[in-house]
Amino acid sequence: MKTIIITGMSGAGKSQAIQILEDLGFFCIDNLPPQLIVIFLNLCQQSATGIENIALVTDIRGDVFLDDENFTIKKYKDHHKDVELYFLDATDEVLVARYQESRRTHPLAGCTGNLLEAIQQERKTLGHFKEIADEVIDTSNIKVDELKKILLSLLKKEEHQSKPQVNIYSFGFKYASPAGADYVFDVRFLPNPFYKKELRGLTGKDQAVRDYVMSFPQAQEFYTKLLDLLEFVIPQFTNVSKNTVEIAIGCTGGQHRSVTYACLLDEALRARGYETRLTHRDITKNQIED
Repeated sequence: MKTIIITGMSGAGKSQAIQILEDLGFFCIDNLPPQLIVIFLNLCQQSATGIENIALVTDIRGDVFLDDENFTIKKYKDHHKDVELYFLDATDEVLVARYQESRRTHPLAGCTGNLLEAIQQERKTLGHFKEIADEVIDTSNIKVDELKKILLSLLKKEEHQSKPQVNIYSFGFKYASPAGADYVFDVRFLPNPFYKKELRGLTGKDQAVRDYVMSFPQAQEFYTKLLDLLEFVIPQFTNVSKNTVEIAIGCTGGQHRSVTYACLLDEALRARGYETRLTHRDITKNQIED
């Protein structure tokens, strides 16, 4: 069970970090008091729910940052190599600017009455956590995309784990294109299996239909070029922090040609390490033409 404990300065990006980890499949809890961390992790270890990756945020809001609590977490980390502590930091000047821009109140502002003094008090209070941190991430001059890259690097994610999920849809143009698709491809230029009596009642899930559709040179050439395009463009979405790519393949009725291509692309992308989800939107609609 991989566990990431995130702590650090208020305004340094802990909320963004936990959101990134949640997108990466971690079970996330924000604002967990430090004295409950070990108790919670022990419960997870004993649970049969199958939680594999956990990310926790604990910070000054817990108001219980005592030396013995820090020691408890350090002792737990020393005996569990799958637990890591990340400390997010930024300069006082940057933190002041962020609070002034967001107009939020610092958790310790009520104690000091001054924003800069509150930040300095928090830095002193969290000193023990920074000392035992496995990684200190300075977010003073980085954006969310760069923070994601840093976290991915620290987690030593395998290449396929950092790839976007690909959702593939087949559909019929007579029922309109799917809303929100990143790419829509039209295969109505290919010969229509509907006009083959023995194929009319089948779909692109059936091998006979696939064999017919892919028997034409233009079908094979289009598939090769389409797969080449997708292999190039899909990884680029990670550069803009987009974790899901929507691809729609359409023919007239959404039963033969589009289903064939959607199935073939799903198989090919899975073989290349992508997590995919395949949906045939209109395959069950009984139409008089495809």
